[in-house]
Amino acid sequence: MRLTNILKRSLCLCFPVVSLVMIAAPVSALASSDDERNAHAKQGCVRGEFKDYYLQGEGGDPPADYTGRVFKLSQDYPDKLPPKEDYPWMAIPFENGAPTDPKTYLVELLNYGLEGNVEVDFYVEDNKVRSWYSMPWMDWNSEVAADWPGTDGREFVHGLTHEFDSNPKTLSTLQTRSVDTWSGAYYNDRGAFGIGQVYCDPNSPDPSALNPDPAGLNNFADGSYIIKLLFSTIEESELPTMKDALEWEADIFVETEPAVRNQGPISRYERKVQTVRLLQIDVAVRDDRSVTGWLFGTFAYDGTQTGATVWDRMVPLGLQWGNSPKVTYSQTCDANGNCSQEKLTEQWIDEEALKELTTAPVTLDHLGFGGRLAGPVDNPQASCIGCHQTAGFPPVAILPEFSTLSSILGLDDSKTAGDHQDFRMTFYRNVSAGAVFSDSQLYSSDFSLQLSMSLNNFVSLRCSVDVADKPKICKTLTDWADALRAYVDNVLTFGTPGPGGAPLTPRSD
Repeated sequence: MRLTNILKRSLCLCFPVVSLVMIAAPVSALASSDDERNAHAKQGCVRGEFKDYYLQGEGGDPPADYTGRVFKLSQDYPDKLPPKEDYPWMAIPFENGAPTDPKTYLVELLNYGLEGNVEVDFYVEDNKVRSWYSMPWMDWNSEVAADWPGTDGREFVHGLTHEFDSNPKTLSTLQTRSVDTWSGAYYNDRGAFGIGQVYCDPNSPDPSALNPDPAGLNNFADGSYIIKLLFSTIEESELPTMKDALEWEADIFVETEPAVRNQGPISRYERKVQTVRLLQIDVAVRDDRSVTGWLFGTFAYDGTQTGATVWDRMVPLGLQWGNSPKVTYSQTCDANGNCSQEKLTEQWIDEEALKELTTAPVTLDHLGFGGRLAGPVDNPQASCIGCHQTAGFPPVAILPEFSTLSSILGLDDSKTAGDHQDFRMTFYRNVSAGAVFSDSQLYSSDFSLQLSMSLNNFVSLRCSVDVADKPKICKTLTDWADALRAYVDNVLTFGTPGPGGAPLTPRSD
């Protein structure tokens, strides 16, 4: 059986065995110290072997007449956990797992991510203030389920990967066509340490080594930080808030309609250098003081606002540190889908910014399930914390609607978001940093969907049946698939009498 078929079958089995165990202890009480991480850290790691962009050396290189800069993956990950800085957000106190001044906390997160990166156009290897890094194995990336394998991988100008497609009228009443989102994510040195431990051997990643301390949760070290820039192909004429937006050149799809691309052949994923515009910035940080150990924030660009620079016109929309797991959909939203955030106490939303950016013709709906925080080009069925806490290996569905069980339950967030709360709220409980979301996962990727995707991208090529000398992770994945199939077979036969009243023997694949 081909590995791709194993994956498809196995992913379909994930959620019958979802664990609902919540870790109640404070995250700080469960964290490994820097000394413990360094004591167990792998040394002598091999660096510099990951590809920079999609089909590098295989037909995806810049054309002969291209004269611009080419993206280079910053991948010299530290083998020793760097010490913490005097992070500006740490000056803000917490009470009951939440920051006392969430807006200031969010702004400090953005300022930290911009420092030294704005001046070098986010070619982060040139940053003179601090070291920054990017995730390996995003050159070959299958992020959008309907896209052909690998085609969402990094482009060669800025290293952006393809993300969410926004259908007509999604971002504005003036939007008459589908537009693409392309993004780049950048990790500080403490976050990069964890990535480097997972990929110490670039040909045999170890998903369990994010925290090298075997007695600790598999999480990023406290102070790990990520900033993500999201660009869109939308124009000002379609979205007025894009006035004077930051423009980058990027090697992106020529065909703008995803439905046409996805019909194939592969030539429909042809790329050329075109203009994209900054629409959204996401920030995330590991902070042991948080109820989950993480905080996620999002900003939207609004060119109608005053501000001397593009970065000054990034509007803070909200900060989330938990899912408010006891609050169901009907407790926040009415029958028409109008939601109030009063009961969602584990987030902060800038109500004024939300109103301004959801007033026609602008239709940027920044809120997700039940009024939880989600970004402008994020899935409105989601939430920042809810999606990211599912990150792990092997991957699982990030939303109830994406689960293969959704068809059995008839889930449709646009019509029936208030039903099956016992199932839906699984995705909106609070998972502690470094704990798996589901007991059908072997390892946590600690809220990093990009790390989870990176590992899946790796196995999609390196664990193929026609590849010799497969790395250890391939055997692990095959054993995982066999175990889940055995679980389902046992469920179908347990307690059923066979011939002579003896137990039925589960069928074999």
